[in-house]
Amino acid sequence: MAGLGPPMSLRARAAAYSALLLALNFYIAGQLLFVEFTANMQTNAGSFLAITRFIVAHFPHLGWFPWWFNGLPFENSYTPMLHLMDAAFVWTTGASPARAYNFVTGSFYIAGPALLFLFAWRLTGFLETSFFAALLYSLYSPAALFPYFRNDVGLWNPWRLRVLVFWGEGPHIVMLAVLPFTLLAAHRAMTTRRYAWCAVAALLMAWTVLVNAFGATDLAIAGACLILALPAKEMGRAASVFAAAGLAAYLVACPFLPPSLLQTIAHASPHVGGEFSNSTMLKARLLILPGFAALWWATRSLKPYLFRFSLLFGFAMFQIVGLAAMLGVAALPQPHRYSLELEWAAALLAALALRSFLLRLPAQAKVLALILALAAASRQTIHSRRYARLLTSPIDVTQTMDYKAAKWLGANLGDLRAFVSGETGTWLNAFVDTPQMNSGHQPFDPNFDVDAEAAFTIYTGMNAGSRDAEIALLWLKAFGCHAVHVARSRLYLDVFWNPHKFDGVLPLLWRQGGHSIYGVPERVRSLAHVVPENALVRRRPVNGLDVAEIARYVAALDDPSLPADEMKWSRPGRGHIDTTLHSGQVISVQSAYDPGWVAFANGKPAKVAKDGLGLSVILADCQGPCSVDFAFEGGRERIICRLLSAATFFGGLIALFAVFKKARHPVLQP
Repeated sequence: MAGLGPPMSLRARAAAYSALLLALNFYIAGQLLFVEFTANMQTNAGSFLAITRFIVAHFPHLGWFPWWFNGLPFENSYTPMLHLMDAAFVWTTGASPARAYNFVTGSFYIAGPALLFLFAWRLTGFLETSFFAALLYSLYSPAALFPYFRNDVGLWNPWRLRVLVFWGEGPHIVMLAVLPFTLLAAHRAMTTRRYAWCAVAALLMAWTVLVNAFGATDLAIAGACLILALPAKEMGRAASVFAAAGLAAYLVACPFLPPSLLQTIAHASPHVGGEFSNSTMLKARLLILPGFAALWWATRSLKPYLFRFSLLFGFAMFQIVGLAAMLGVAALPQPHRYSLELEWAAALLAALALRSFLLRLPAQAKVLALILALAAASRQTIHSRRYARLLTSPIDVTQTMDYKAAKWLGANLGDLRAFVSGETGTWLNAFVDTPQMNSGHQPFDPNFDVDAEAAFTIYTGMNAGSRDAEIALLWLKAFGCHAVHVARSRLYLDVFWNPHKFDGVLPLLWRQGGHSIYGVPERVRSLAHVVPENALVRRRPVNGLDVAEIARYVAALDDPSLPADEMKWSRPGRGHIDTTLHSGQVISVQSAYDPGWVAFANGKPAKVAKDGLGLSVILADCQGPCSVDFAFEGGRERIICRLLSAATFFGGLIALFAVFKKARHPVLQP
């Protein structure tokens, strides 16, 4: 038993370091765990609260999410893992979605450096060096060395905290906190090739990607660096293990990341947050690869292993972020968002590089270096805490204009759709159920091309001239909006180039504090309309001013000779309408089309088609009275994904049980 002393002592020291890192980060950012709303109403956080509200209200009926982009499948709202955790917190504690979001994301923010410490320690055995890396990660922001980020956060303020609280990057922060643990499991799987580690790695990979889509890119780049940092003779097998774990991870996660969603993200992402053309990004990647290859060749013999990994991963992230921040050249969509990964790698690199230098110093110099490091850390801790307390100061959200506008819309529109501008649209569904034409996360929008063009035209009226309000109104009516909200954006100022274009054109329903809500006259308070089939929009508009077919469709919506029946929704994704149809007429449903929609007219299956605006059309074979059920059932792709996920998960559990049973009861050979 005496031989167990040193390892236990080492574990005790590791536990103490972990506790110290948790305490330090709690001291800095702990206030976030106990606030409901902060003054940062420009963040993405409102959209994440909306998803959590939807889960809490409608679980387990999560097929169709009607609140954004004229409706979309639930998995297209956002990768769901953080919101499912937040919903679990709400169910368990009775807290509001806002408190749940801040508590969960704040907890992962606090835990992130401790998990980085454990990752570094387990791969190097260097306890103090690993602690120093996590300490650097906790206190300093090398991203601020780039003017692009320094102009936003300053030189000494924590960029990671600003990204979480000011910009609302909760899913990214949560994913990044657990990424070290995921990579540690992947490394163990590749080097031991034990089934248990492979299973753990696959589950953590699935979890990582389901928290944040950036996790997929991080895993691809970091996984390649883990493999390339190994001895050459081990790379092939390691790559095979990593690929197998990645495939299993995708099969587990695919109900929330079906191939159609991956295709949507790949199509829309290059056009969100800037224009990132594939040809430009390919050139940037080709520019990075030679340097990456040269670095790999030059560092093959360097030790320790983690140093080689950190050099490769840090170089990749520095190039992705640096090319964009300094030269405006993008290697990936939204490259600035990888600044968080760059800080993660930079902390490891700095600590490992300083280790060899510090080991050569005489004892007195080491003591002096320790004193200076503690003094600098103490000063930075105090500064970071002051900044964090200012950034996370609580507010009474009911006094904000976003809340007041949302509550007015909820009380007066209910479940009727609206076009809501700027950050008010981001926060709307955190407070009320009013569905929107435009708000949400654009890379996940399956009807991105039309929705983005429509919103751009409504906001800007570019090249519309005197027809600005007229054309905007056509788009609003075509998508079933009953109101349009106009206000300045906190971040982008006048998102409406002409914020007064609806004055005298539409009735003003509410105005307060720079926010105006105008009514959009709609003949029917419904998303379902009987129209002549030849009035449908047949082709996708080539631009926002291509409205000839839209005008014909809107004229049919306003035709008083057509039935004015209302579709009643028993729950999201399940509606019913009783109407009358005649030859040459169809039912246009202003909900985004998806192959998962099914319809039954008078008890018989009816075809659901897609019009040129990306909306749904029910082709019911009725002559006279027509009772129509319209439901979102997911379609073939989602059924296959669920079956594959279940088979992979339970098959993996059975195999894991068999492996453990064999290990406990080995077969004796004669």
